[in-house]
Amino acid sequence: MSLLVGMLSGAWLWAVWPGRRKVGNKLVLPLPGLWPLRGRPILSSHEQEVWHSLRSVFHDHAVMAKTPILRFTQLREPPMPKSASNATTQTERRLKSDQWLEMLGGLYTTFTICTLDGKVAGCVDVLGKHEGSKASRELKEALLLDCGIAYIVTSAFNVPDASALRELFLGELPDAPVDQQATRGGDSDFHSDMAAFTRQQAKLVD
Repeated sequence: MSLLVGMLSGAWLWAVWPGRRKVGNKLVLPLPGLWPLRGRPILSSHEQEVWHSLRSVFHDHAVMAKTPILRFTQLREPPMPKSASNATTQTERRLKSDQWLEMLGGLYTTFTICTLDGKVAGCVDVLGKHEGSKASRELKEALLLDCGIAYIVTSAFNVPDASALRELFLGELPDAPVDQQATRGGDSDFHSDMAAFTRQQAKLVD
């Protein structure tokens, strides 16, 4: 009985809701006078530590926070097959494009390093409480490497040193002697990422 009363009350409130209007087949509610939202910091405490480190390392670049990957990438246009009609091909391309955009729409990295004229040099993800899945990080790594953009995952407690980061992101040669480069930073995962990126860049040149 109480369930029935609740359902009838809800239906009545919906029917008499002030300002309710219909657009096409959809019912649209009016904008609230007071939004149920509040401001919060864009970065966690751990992310802030990494942000300060990156700003020091890339003092001549902009360090952007939580920028969507689709903001600085775009879909490649596949070659048009000779047998397909122009209209059909355009429709198929649009459908595939929409699918890719839907899949990649929620992807972002914690930090994006870019030149002052807006060219992205590399991206950094910071491990933390909401670090995302390993599959998501592997997807971003593969996607960004194919775009020629360096990508690393780090934590606030294990940020690679300045020369290693600038070598990976900007291609600058380190000042350290060759025999010291192998142990610089003490992060084997980082150097594996750097080697993978170097190999990928060589393929793109070829």
